[in-house]
Amino acid sequence: MQVYGMPITKYAPGNKVTHLHTEHAQTLTDLLGQQSPLYFKIYGNGQLATVAFRGTSASQTAVLWNGINVNSPTLGQTDFSLWPTFLLEDVSLQYGTASALYGSDALGGSVLLNASGPTFNKKNILLIQQEAGNFGHWLSGVKATYGTTKVELRTKAYHRKLENDFEFTSPKVGYKKKQHFAATESFGFDQQVFWKLTHASELSAHAQYTHNFREVQPTVTSNTAGNVLQDNNTRLAVTYRHDFTSGSLFFTGGYIVNDQLYNRTSRTRSDQFTTLLQYDFVIGKASSIRTGGNFTKYIAQSDGYTNQLHDNRYDAFVSFRHRVNAIWLLSINARQSIYQDLTAPFSPSWGNELTLKENENLKLSLRTQFGRGYRVPTLNDRYWVPGGNPNLKAEDGLQAEVGLSFTKRNTAKEFSFDVTHHRLWIDEWIVWLPNNSGLWTPSNLSNVHVSGIESQVNYKIEYTRWHWHTGLTYAYTRSLNKEGLNAFDVATINKQLPYVPVHAGRAFAKAQFKTWQLETQAEYNSVRYTTLDNAPYQTLDAYALLSATVSKTFMIKKTEVNLRVQANNLFNTYYETIENRAMPGRNFLITFIFKL
Repeated sequence: MQVYGMPITKYAPGNKVTHLHTEHAQTLTDLLGQQSPLYFKIYGNGQLATVAFRGTSASQTAVLWNGINVNSPTLGQTDFSLWPTFLLEDVSLQYGTASALYGSDALGGSVLLNASGPTFNKKNILLIQQEAGNFGHWLSGVKATYGTTKVELRTKAYHRKLENDFEFTSPKVGYKKKQHFAATESFGFDQQVFWKLTHASELSAHAQYTHNFREVQPTVTSNTAGNVLQDNNTRLAVTYRHDFTSGSLFFTGGYIVNDQLYNRTSRTRSDQFTTLLQYDFVIGKASSIRTGGNFTKYIAQSDGYTNQLHDNRYDAFVSFRHRVNAIWLLSINARQSIYQDLTAPFSPSWGNELTLKENENLKLSLRTQFGRGYRVPTLNDRYWVPGGNPNLKAEDGLQAEVGLSFTKRNTAKEFSFDVTHHRLWIDEWIVWLPNNSGLWTPSNLSNVHVSGIESQVNYKIEYTRWHWHTGLTYAYTRSLNKEGLNAFDVATINKQLPYVPVHAGRAFAKAQFKTWQLETQAEYNSVRYTTLDNAPYQTLDAYALLSATVSKTFMIKKTEVNLRVQANNLFNTYYETIENRAMPGRNFLITFIFKL
């Protein structure tokens, strides 16, 4: 699938990059949790979900929509539960530090959300999706595509409700309870327009709006209604591309609004204006260069600020890609960012891909990557009243990784294996702590070392009438605090960061015969600590989940119909991803998809 827009990953040799399938997942949380070893802190079914990417914090993962960083400027992170996969097309993960490519927040990894490229074919497609499941789950969605040789239009809209009235038995309660006061409702639409202006130039416009209302799920020991939260997110972008004989010019202009209403009275709103310009050109037969810059302006209002905040950010970047010889491909990237009140660290990176052996049936490759990344303090970190610290420095990280990939195939079978060892050293980690007056305030206190191993195995068999695909992913992550929070603190040194499992694994098996498909998935996360000192009595137990799906595709006249039945948490396991927030037990979901 062609990705429309700025091909940033072209300059990411040496990085581990994976492309995900967006079908059959409700939110971006589900999608990433099913197809990667990422760990999510989820405050309940359909509730706030933040990520720990390679042992880092939620604010150290960059999320880019059509090349624009959409992390909240006030909180510095993304709530992945607010992104319905029904509106998404191309989702990729880039592992490791990539500030040289993406700027702030790209320390643990980056999530790239892009539109798939237009085909400019004469076609009209209509897709209707209906889901129904336990706990009042109901989703209705429609997608329509209209195309000519010059224009392509895509429209998507959805509505989703979730009562969340599941039963659970928490060890802290000791008896069966029914979850109340945790309902959610969301709706939204996505509109894309692509114009082929000439044979060498294209223009696209993207508009997305989502509304989410939820009752904030109470803790397992609470029997009363809690808070309510309403999020309205508007995202607009225009992208222009012009191809020259030896290069391409890209321009994107974007406007992002995050509007959150807490308990119907307390509002936090941020307006983001972004312009991004780059020129990508070829030098000779073996090299290419990308150079450009971007400007972002934030305007934020909140009850926690004394007045309206304005923050300007400027970036200049350059990337160089060169094929040294038939087996060696390298890239060098660099970025300098200047913010309104501080200058971010200069961020270079150097990546290599070495093809050790390649023929028709076998490929063995080695990749290495070294880079520097950073995270700029959020507006809340600097300006929250009371407690904000305008003198904070940017978090500063150095990363190194090495990976080995092996693929062997013949006419009907394919076996692949990938293993990566990564290390990350982060200084000036920002921590909020009470000062001598008892006021919570942030400081650049912590020093964190992250090391780990990621491995993935896949095996495919494809014959005329049936297919088989199985895979296993395992991640070992040590994320250790290396500096006490004060002169007397020794209890937190060399301790695992909270909510980072040391061991995480995913496994799946898919079998397809004619128009039938059966799939099973298993997930495992080891013990997670909830405190900086790793107190044993404040840990979350390890858990394993198993799900299964069966689907059938058939034709009714000219309409393709897909019926899918999914069973989640088959063993009815009680588990928590955040302390004292129950997750649902065994549940079922039925999906009908009609494609005309």
